[in-house]
Amino acid sequence: MPVPLIIPPTSSLIAEPDAIVLDASWLYEPDPPTRNAYEEFQSGPRFPNARFWDLDAVSEPHPDGYALMLPSPERFAAFAGKYGVTKDSHVIVYDGEGLFAAPRTAWTFKVYGHEKVSVINGGLPRAKKEGVKLETGPPKPVEETKYPVPTVDHNAVVQFDEVLRLTHRASPSADSTLLIDARPVSSYQDGHIPTSLLLDFPSSLLQDPANFTYLRSPGDLKEYIAEQLGQDKLDQILSREVTVVNTCGGGLSAAINWLSLMSLGVDSRLYDEAWGGYSARQGTPTVSGPSPL
Repeated sequence: MPVPLIIPPTSSLIAEPDAIVLDASWLYEPDPPTRNAYEEFQSGPRFPNARFWDLDAVSEPHPDGYALMLPSPERFAAFAGKYGVTKDSHVIVYDGEGLFAAPRTAWTFKVYGHEKVSVINGGLPRAKKEGVKLETGPPKPVEETKYPVPTVDHNAVVQFDEVLRLTHRASPSADSTLLIDARPVSSYQDGHIPTSLLLDFPSSLLQDPANFTYLRSPGDLKEYIAEQLGQDKLDQILSREVTVVNTCGGGLSAAINWLSLMSLGVDSRLYDEAWGGYSARQGTPTVSGPSPL
């Protein structure tokens, strides 16, 4: 039976027997610097029976040092089995910032054809705010499984050569593709891929007074996209007249925009190498300044 991709922390699905809850917390700039996502998971609070999905360990090592790369099928299967996931498991992902790293893990499972995946909107801090019963102390041991080596959905993952072709377009919507950058405004203006448009993730998400992020409602998100990209671009996205390719700094916040678009029923693609890999290559064209729209 299909499951919703986006669920609240109060969803009854979290306690179902087939649920495997993964804490996918990952800290970009820990505040204070001594914060450690794994140590916070170990002590709790956390969702009952949660397992820690170590994003750095799962990511495929890259010869040029690019971080947070999509794991190989074999690596993904090994880690999924290590965390007790089977093909029939309902994988439920959350993080400690509200909504930051969890979409990346959900996207990874989807890329490898795992059907039952959900993201907890607002994550652990929203659960605390809403009084969800959580657990503390050492987590329970995990019974490992044998996860079959999957096949990657190549249509969902964009490679450098395709992005390079997009840089030579006459306009940002030529070739029926929108290349959307999720980085903060200042990072985008310092340098970005030619013909890419800005839909920065800090503004795309909402900030709760309790200091956590969560998704906009579909109606609010449509209004926001229309304000940022124009009503014509929103109409093209919703009608599937264009395909969206998401990019960012290292492949993480692009998945936030992927999840936001999925909340509108729109699937999109992700340039996994992202700006970090693109800009490190010799001779790649770059531009600076505001979004061209």
